Amino acid sequence: MKHAAFPSIGAIAQKTVLHCDPTIPLREVATLMAQQKVSSVVTQDPQGWRIFSIEELLAYVHKAGDCDLPLNTRELRRLDCLPADEKLLVVLEYMDNNGLHHVGVVDECGDLAGIATHSDILTSIDPAIFLERKTIGELVARHQPVMFMGDWILEDVMHHFRDTEDAIIVVDEGKPVGIVTTKDVFGLIFSGADVCRPLSTLMSSPVITAHAGTTINESLLQLKQHRIKRTIIVDDEQQLVGVIPQSELISYAYGSWMNILKDHSSELQELVDMLEVKARRLELLAVTDVLTGLGNRRLLYRKMDEEVERIGRYGASGFSLVMLDIDLFKAINDTHGHMVGDLILKAVATQVEQVIRKTDIAVRWGGEEFMMLLSHTTLEAAVMFAERLRLAIQQHAFVSGIRVTISLGVGEYVPGENEFELFQRIDRALYRAKLGGRNRVEADRPVNSIHVVGARGVLPPLGSRRQALSVM
Repeated sequence: MKHAAFPSIGAIAQKTVLHCDPTIPLREVATLMAQQKVSSVVTQDPQGWRIFSIEELLAYVHKAGDCDLPLNTRELRRLDCLPADEKLLVVLEYMDNNGLHHVGVVDECGDLAGIATHSDILTSIDPAIFLERKTIGELVARHQPVMFMGDWILEDVMHHFRDTEDAIIVVDEGKPVGIVTTKDVFGLIFSGADVCRPLSTLMSSPVITAHAGTTINESLLQLKQHRIKRTIIVDDEQQLVGVIPQSELISYAYGSWMNILKDHSSELQELVDMLEVKARRLELLAVTDVLTGLGNRRLLYRKMDEEVERIGRYGASGFSLVMLDIDLFKAINDTHGHMVGDLILKAVATQVEQVIRKTDIAVRWGGEEFMMLLSHTTLEAAVMFAERLRLAIQQHAFVSGIRVTISLGVGEYVPGENEFELFQRIDRALYRAKLGGRNRVEADRPVNSIHVVGARGVLPPLGSRRQALSVM
């Protein structure tokens, strides 16, 4: 095999290496990265070089880490280093085998002369040696890509940004009209900008797209020409049909070239399977609460739409919702700290999963609130379920022997009502459970007019009750 078509790692490495004092705050590290336009910083200790990347910084921010802590409070990864004259194919194989995103490049004296990323290497491989006839449309996984409208709020979709190649596509009537990348989000976070803004005010537009009939070679050339990291694929009507990251596109082309199209059909199926697995993983992340592993509100809305459609189409039995709130959770956080509070949230989620049926779903609604959708379940059956769950939580010993109780509101869907009306009824039932002394279940039966009177009189509107509930 000839390496003439591939330069050495030293020729393509980023020569700007940002050496950092490990005692400086992470916030200052982020500022230096932005100023120097680099994706990582390095430090040195007796064991060798250490690296801290933009991906790790973003992951830390997602977990609400304190950016005023010094860099050396993080566990920095060792930076594997290779000689500057090593061939790219050898380096690429080494990185893939060891799961590396960065490698250091050392000169003849053993000094760190540069850093190369996996993306740098893929970008530097000449696409002219790869397939000329296979189209990108043939590589698109058989699923609908996840799309977002321009009125979505950035904060609600930030969990999609985990890697430098990550991006979300903004669509209007199925057509891509904008893109928001990890780089965009990184700049917003560390500039102190408001992340509660709609995507339409943050996206880059217009979007560079490629038709499904574009060849792999043409697509790779487009990526190099525009210095972008993903191919956004559209059909004849300019409808979005898929997104292929640069790394996957080149990995396919490289694998096909190395095997000279041997067993071509089986390789293509393997690639499609791989893309489908990755797509399912991304779709799962989009509807999953990071802390508890339960679903999030998006999953609940999707499931409710399915249930309402099922009822309307087949006249099938309805469903019920159960809303759970941990009693006096603020006092737990104040007394034991938020780390313990997070452990209790996870443990409550585990208890919910143990009680709920496989056909039902449970989601984290927000804070210490959870919501369960019970399919084919009447109000009476849902109340019985809620009571079982209440007893299970009451009898469970949580971390450090802490005991907690929960209050629950239950409601059954009434055909024709909208989701706000249903949520409002359940929320009122939950409030009655709080007013009734907590650690209890209250059900709501829809009537034309309802005024709930408790120890504090007629319930105030929903918006004004959240503050009162925060200490309950």
